[in-house]
Amino acid sequence: MYRGLNINKGENIMINYFNGIIGVEKIKTRYRELALQHHPDRGGNLETMQEINRQYHERLKASDKSTSRGSNGESHTYYYNEERETIVAEKLAEVIARNLSNIRIMLVGTWLWVDGETKAVKDQLKELGFRWHGERGKWYWNTGNYRRGRSNADFGTIAAKYGYKEYNSEEKKRISA
Repeated sequence: MYRGLNINKGENIMINYFNGIIGVEKIKTRYRELALQHHPDRGGNLETMQEINRQYHERLKASDKSTSRGSNGESHTYYYNEERETIVAEKLAEVIARNLSNIRIMLVGTWLWVDGETKAVKDQLKELGFRWHGERGKWYWNTGNYRRGRSNADFGTIAAKYGYKEYNSEEKKRISA
């Protein structure tokens, strides 16, 4: 029996990784934190990551068609798409695992954007499927399943509309330490 717990050695302990986390953006933020910590490519345990993935998709499914207010004050309705969520999470983990120096990775909706000192890593970004956006001066990646035409909105407007989370090389160094 473990100290303070009524659990025998060898029994599985079920951890709710998303306990108390409410709202799609907060669920996604928590998932990214957990993936940085537990992904097998970063020294984590495969079974733990699989359980985190299962709980993540379960929580997002439960949030299907939920409405929230963006930082721009507009109302947004979330529609769960397991395939797209999985592809985006895997690509984000792949980019982070490359440990590219002096760049900033931005998740805006289901698009990944990269800026910073990208000239030194442009070939790696191309290998990862990123394309250069000359008007915005950033590299971008998406699942290829978007419907709308080109947007003339600036990056800040797009980030406010679809939600924004940033990762930079300094943050990656702190997390892996």
